[in-house]
Parts: sequence; C-alpha cells; structure tokens
Amino acid sequence: MANGWSELGPDALPGIARLVGRAVPDPPTAAELARTLFDDEQPAHVVGDPAVGVVATVVIGTSGHLRLLAVDPDHRGRGHGLALLAAAEAHLAAAGCREVVTGSDPPAYLFPGVDTRAVELCALLERSRYRRDEANFNMLVDLGRLPADPGGWEDVADEREVRAWGDAHWPHWTPELVRAARRSTLVGVRDAQGLAALCAYSVNRDGWVGPVCSRPSLVGRGAGRAPLVGALRRLAEAGHRRAEIAWVGPIVPYARLGARIGPVFFVYRRSLDDRGGAPGPQAGAA
Repeated sequence: MANGWSELGPDALPGIARLVGRAVPDPPTAAELARTLFDDEQPAHVVGDPAVGVVATVVIGTSGHLRLLAVDPDHRGRGHGLALLAAAEAHLAAAGCREVVTGSDPPAYLFPGVDTRAVELCALLERSRYRRDEANFNMLVDLGRLPADPGGWEDVADEREVRAWGDAHWPHWTPELVRAARRSTLVGVRDAQGLAALCAYSVNRDGWVGPVCSRPSLVGRGAGRAPLVGALRRLAEAGHRRAEIAWVGPIVPYARLGARIGPVFFVYRRSLDDRGGAPGPQAGAA
C-alpha cells in the first residue's frame, strides 16, 4: 500500500479498538467498530497501522466519506494524519468520488461529523483545505429521570414490514430502521393503518437513539413520543444510565423529555478536483 499503510480487515479490530480508545473522544467499542467498519451492507475501506493510526472511508454515490481518522497521541506531530488523509483521498478519487465529506455517512455511521472535542483533527482538516459547512449535534437524556410510560409501544422485528414502511415514508432512513429491526432494537406504535411511528436505538453505537420517525401525516402530533419513551426504557432495562439522541433535527420533542444538548460535530467537505493544491488555511482564516 502507498505510504507504507496496509489494508486492514476484521482481524485488526482489537488493535483498532485500542487505538481509538486512546485517540478519539467518546470512543466506539470493538463491537461497534465491527458493525460500522466491516458491515456486510456498507463495508468501509480501512488502511493504516493500528499502533500508529488508521483511516476508514466509504463511498456513497459520488461522495466519499471519512468514517474514521485516528492517530495515536504518542505518534502525532509526525505527519501521519496528513499521510492517512492523502491515502484516503487517493482511494476515494480512484473510486470515482468527486468530494470527501467527514462523517454524515448513514446507515453504518460512527459519528455525524467530526467531534468538536477532537481539535487536532479539526485543525488537520482545515489545514488541508476542508471547508466547514454545517454542524450536527446529539442530545443527552438521563435515563433515571424518564417521564411516565405512555404505553402502546411494542418491539418491531419484521424486516419486510419495516422496509416497506420506510420506503413508503422515509426512504433515507430505511437502511437504519432495517438494521435496528435485525438487531431487535426497534420499537413502534400502530394505529388502524398499521405502523404509525418507529424509534430505533443502539443501531451503530450502543445507547444512541435514532432514527425517530412518524408517518408524515402524523408529524407534529406526538405520535413519536411513545416509541421514543419505549426505546429509552429498553436502554434503561439494559443497564444504561444515559442515552444519546443522535444527529438531532427538531429539539422540542427531546427537550420535553428533559434532554440537553450534548456533543457537537462539524461536517467538513473538500472537492477532490483540487487535490493538486498545497494545503492551506480556510478562506478568511487568520
């Protein structure tokens, strides 16, 4: 492999898990890495050296996504981050991608962007001409302070039913909903027309909640509250003390349950058409 990096497979998981445990805020576990880096439906291309650093990319249409980029703290400041980023860009360009995006890569995503606590990674990307153009955030829920259970929710595990419902109403969430059904981490409510709302949890990251979605005609009418509370109760039963609502859209439904804004993630982008230019600061940077 160019730059001395090797392509990594599932046998490298223990080493990758140790690396991210040292290098990444809120590090994913080995089990979470297994189902996000080496998922059969959306496998990542992983290269590097687990003792030094790794980068994982996925291709979605004409966009390449950085699912993970981590360098061990003891090996920083030696150009490894730049080399891993260059290797990722070269691989994605060869795959026909026109741009690189950090995170934002459902269904098997690890983070909805770059955690703002990872300052060194943010600086690396900005030095490498990546444009910061949006921010996502998670919300935190204390599972010891849940509201009364409204009832009416149930576990939903029929993948064919979930796929049909998702394709009909929220096709961009269908893969995540199906993954949740397959993992038995999906709850929902029904009405006379069938499934009315669904809430997934622990799909990629244990203790993370989402997507939460209702039939479009029910949006804004509180249909998602019962499955959301049901999912939170399932997490509490599993021993979690806190849940994280992932990649939040509207704040109000979660604030009503006492959720507070938690980690923030920057989404960076760069066109692969300008890779020949030397790294430099963002426009307008001091």
